[in-house]
Amino acid sequence: MTRPTHCVKCSGKMTLGSLKEKGQYGNSPYEWSPHNDAPFPLKGAPSQRRDVTMYRCDACGFLELYA
Repeated sequence: MTRPTHCVKCSGKMTLGSLKEKGQYGNSPYEWSPHNDAPFPLKGAPSQRRDVTMYRCDACGFLELYA
């Protein structure tokens, strides 16, 4: 994946970031999963889940997510 450098909405600068849960300690891992995927997959079983990468426009706040 190529890192986005400019916002598609306003051409502002895009900054890498992540989602965090408020009120919890530490980072909360978020990942993309297919609809109807088991909530707790078996360890070692093949999975279609993917880590989520997020970019935010410094100018307009537009969020762009990639899995």
